Amino acid sequence: MEKPVYVYLLSGFLGSGKTTLLQKLIREAEKRGQKSAVLMNEAGEVNLDGLALDDTVPMSELLGGCICCSIKSDVGMELLELVQTHKPDIVWIEATGVAQPLEIIDAVTETSLYAKLELQGVLTVVDARHLLDRLRIGSGKTFKLMKEQIRVSSTLLLNKSDLVGEKELRELRQQLREWNPHADIVQTVRCEADWSSLWTRTDEAGATGILTESIDRPSPVTDHGHQERHLHPQHDHHHDHEHINVWTRYLDFPLDSVLFEQFLKELPDEVYRAKGIVTFTDTPSRFLFQYAYKESDFMRITPQKTVHDVLVFIGEDFSRSDLEDRLLKLGVASSV
Repeated sequence: MEKPVYVYLLSGFLGSGKTTLLQKLIREAEKRGQKSAVLMNEAGEVNLDGLALDDTVPMSELLGGCICCSIKSDVGMELLELVQTHKPDIVWIEATGVAQPLEIIDAVTETSLYAKLELQGVLTVVDARHLLDRLRIGSGKTFKLMKEQIRVSSTLLLNKSDLVGEKELRELRQQLREWNPHADIVQTVRCEADWSSLWTRTDEAGATGILTESIDRPSPVTDHGHQERHLHPQHDHHHDHEHINVWTRYLDFPLDSVLFEQFLKELPDEVYRAKGIVTFTDTPSRFLFQYAYKESDFMRITPQKTVHDVLVFIGEDFSRSDLEDRLLKLGVASSV
């Protein structure tokens, strides 16, 4: 009998650590002699997270929209092409941080009608510090979206747990358990965990055991005030992430590294996430940078194909014109 291709969905709000998790899972699969393929979604017009992956891993990109709505119809086609062309053992789907998992589950399970695919689990990465902040606020569309991502998961990673205290961790674990009574909760720093257990549970649970335990129960109340009791939601409802803005800005000038780091530190609170590729005036190397909630990280890169300097900003109701003005001033200051 033909062996099915296992599919895992990696979910979590912006900046939680999904790409870091993806890297670790791919390495674990390699140890087990299993071939991975990746379907990666970016809300912006360029796939920057994909540059952090080994270029030997087959990858399909869905850009310029959210996988769960505007480009949802492309998921099936991309999954089929990945499976038929590269014949992987596992496909990892990394959704953009503003995606609703139920919509993606719908798309993947529909594809399984045409190919031997089995959705094995939904792994959601939760940024401990960010969730704690949202709990304190207690409302808003971002808060509701994070709850929805948590509720449909089979495994929850309480990530960046070193950034909060023990009392806060207990509060967060209690809240996660209240929202999702069935999921495994794994407390992590940089998504470090014994991921071999994921394969063990797959072997024991069979094709659909992990996923069914997580979502085969009364569904949470949606924005419509009713319960969504199926995995095929209507397509005319509004999305919790309509308030999320994405701005892609290509650069044709290098930047001073010190001034650029200061620029990132001074980004408004409305910008949750930023990423990009930049060239600096004071070093010959190019860098891939990641920014989330006032923290930034830089990785030296040597692209094997043509990639442009670009900045992608993701957030809530921020001013593009203000950022544009600041960038232009930064460019002028960098050229002095």
